[in-house]
Amino acid sequence: MVSRGLHGLVAAVLLLQAGCAGFRTCNDAWLGPDKAKHFAAGFVIGAGGALAARDLGTEEAAAIGWTAAMAAGFGKEAYDLRLKGTCWSWRDVFWDFLGASAGASVALAAD
Repeated sequence: MVSRGLHGLVAAVLLLQAGCAGFRTCNDAWLGPDKAKHFAAGFVIGAGGALAARDLGTEEAAAIGWTAAMAAGFGKEAYDLRLKGTCWSWRDVFWDFLGASAGASVALAAD
């Protein structure tokens, strides 16, 4: 059974992996051109993860879908910060969160 706090733990671990030294955040627009992509990616991963885990139960499946999508979103921001050399966007993470939540919810409601 998946713990309700698992998604928070995964998010915290990913943030710690990003490190604090040289942590640059973006001052990008809330409705910038990449925000729809973040929402869509979060939606697809959240829905796919939830549907793949639906045999575990509704709450567990939603947690797995949401966590998978958020892990991908945090991973993308860590990539941008560390490997691409740009910055961390909390606004991108916000759109990832909305997409992950919507995707997991819609997938399980439609199932």
